[in-house]
Order: sequence, then C-alpha cells, then structure tokens
Amino acid sequence: MNKVKVITDGCCSLTPERLKELDIELLSMDITVNGETRSSLNYPITDPEEFYKILEESESCSTSCINNYTFEETFEKYLKLGFDVFYIGLSGGMSCTNNNAKIVAEELNKKYGKRVWIADSLTGSYAISFSVEAAKQMADEGKSAEEIHKALDKNGIKSFAIFAPGDLKFLRKSGRINKFAASVGTMLKIVPVITANEKGELKLHIKSIGRKKAISTIENYILENADLTSPGKMYIGHTGQKEEAEQLAKFLKENTKNKEITVDYIDYTMGCNCGPKTIAVFGFLK
Repeated sequence: MNKVKVITDGCCSLTPERLKELDIELLSMDITVNGETRSSLNYPITDPEEFYKILEESESCSTSCINNYTFEETFEKYLKLGFDVFYIGLSGGMSCTNNNAKIVAEELNKKYGKRVWIADSLTGSYAISFSVEAAKQMADEGKSAEEIHKALDKNGIKSFAIFAPGDLKFLRKSGRINKFAASVGTMLKIVPVITANEKGELKLHIKSIGRKKAISTIENYILENADLTSPGKMYIGHTGQKEEAEQLAKFLKENTKNKEITVDYIDYTMGCNCGPKTIAVFGFLK
C-alpha cells in the first residue's frame, strides 16, 4: 500500500510552522486588496493586526479559487513519487476550489488508478485544520487514502464553526449576502451569527442587535451544542479582535474540561471573506 500525502489549502488557518511540522502540502489562494493580487502565502504584510487594519479601510477585497492546473501539477507530482493523495480544504459550499480538485482527481485517476481522494470539509478555517491533523495522524498510522476519505469526508469528525463578522460589507463583497441585506444590517447595527448548513454553505444562525448580544449567542450555542468534556482542541479565531477573543477564551476555559483552547488570527484568505473584527469559535459537536 502506498504512503499517503495529505494536502490542504490556504483556508485552513494553520501556521506555516505547524504545516511544516506535520509535513502537509498547502496550496495557496490569491487575495486581491484594492486591485493588487498576491498569494496569501507570500503576502508582503506579515503582521496580521496590520493586515486587518488595512483591510478595514480597503475599497475592495476578493479571493480566487485554486485552479485546475495547480491541482494537476501538485497531485501528479506526488503520484509520480509513489504517494497516494488525500486532499481536504475549504467547503465546496463556499468555493469552487473543491469542485476543481474533484475534476482533476477524476482525470488523474483514469491515468494512475484510484489514487487521488478529494474530501469535502463542509467548513472553513480552523475547522478544516481538525480534519487535516486527523488525516495526517491516520496516514502516519498506515491508513489508506480511501480509509481517510471515508472517515473525514463531509465533516465526518463533526466539527463546527460559528462566527460573528465585524462588518457585513465583506460578506457582501464575497457574495455571501446581497448588497441590500448588508446595508440594512449595518444601519440597524445587526450582527449576524453565522454557521454552516448540511451542504457546507453559510447560513444565518440568528440576528443579534449589537456585538455583546452576538457574543452571548455564540456562548449559548457552544454550551448547547459543543462537546465540552472530551480531550481535544478548540480554537478561537479572530481578525483583529484579540481582547474580545481572550474574553471568550476565558469563558470557554470556565466551561470546558480537558480542552486545549487556542486563540489566534484567522488566515488572510478566510479573513478577506468574513472581514476585519470577526470572531469565531471552532470545536466538535456533542
């Protein structure tokens, strides 16, 4: 049985150091801010706090899917080295990237046999990282790419992501909500609390009036739905809300057992879509 190479994309929010430690291949997505396009991995602003301050003042922001050529080049490189390939990245309900990977996998599997497996995380950011780390562990244990796919496809590990954006205009720019909803929400100081549906598409969990109410809604969601007792990780991701994130971490530590709570910035690609001053929690469901 061939060894398995685990591959993900720039929306997993794992640091370059952690990816290197795990020996995970990461495919970058391009981000465009004020008309200037750069790879999210080689963006010249390396300080996330500075990046999100600039993003807050930007007139435009967009992201690009990973194209078929990049997938083909990367997947085939490892196939020729004798690896089977397992890829998992941003939800297919949020990006065409997953579908592009499936198209390439279908063609390569005709040429090399069934050796490329594409899973849909149905989620984003640190919730992807849970599956990436699980895939690497399974690969190190000698599991096949097919076995890993069977365990992790369509959020097989039952992770969750819930977040509150700082400004609705970024969700509008990324096409997640329409212009009218964004303008009305901003005027009324509505802060939507957002999760994902069974297809991995963003869905409104509840509309909150004001930031404090939104954070309280996230806390209640966690208390009602999250696995708070089993050992494991929970992430609090943010795009410039460090103090707020630390307060939420304090709440989680007071209400969980055996959990490793990590507070860190959301990656630039996901951050361009949800916008600055976003706060999110990632964990596992009961």
